[in-house]
Amino acid sequence: MNNLQKKKFDSNFDLNKFFRGIRLKKQYIKTLKNKIVSVNDLKVKNYKKVSFMSPSLKKSDSLLKEDFLIKYIIDVTFSRTNTFVHVMDFSGQLKFFCSAGTLNYKGKSKKARYSVFRDIYRVLVSKLRFLKGQPVALHLKNVSFAKFWIIKLLKKKFYIKVVRNFITYPYNGCRKRKMRRKKF
Repeated sequence: MNNLQKKKFDSNFDLNKFFRGIRLKKQYIKTLKNKIVSVNDLKVKNYKKVSFMSPSLKKSDSLLKEDFLIKYIIDVTFSRTNTFVHVMDFSGQLKFFCSAGTLNYKGKSKKARYSVFRDIYRVLVSKLRFLKGQPVALHLKNVSFAKFWIIKLLKKKFYIKVVRNFITYPYNGCRKRKMRRKKF
């Protein structure tokens, strides 16, 4: 091999190294994008079980796991006749339950949302000290009109990471029950 052929071989070898490095970087960026997409899907769809993370994420991503981890769920339900609060851990095991009836409200006074929830909030703060500083998901059921003051009240003492609002009362799209004809 003469010097000209040697220089040409070396330049081709350097180019191959360069393109191989670019290909590896592209593969790395592609895997990072896949991880970001999977974490976003978990965060939006299945945030209760994020502690189990998808297999595409490595165990070394502990900071990523802690960022999305929900430890407890506070479930506030306003029914037409009562008010309920459930506190569960992320796997769904009940840790605390309270309703307007357990606070000695009777009859129509159980529907008084603000006063009942204020008393339930006092019980939550006094009895559930383990919730302070822990990431909490707040589930609100049939709480369309009072959503903001409940969130504001709970954010004072608890670290609320996610708020979900579920409305189970029928609205515009639901068909009314068929009326029965009177027989003469």
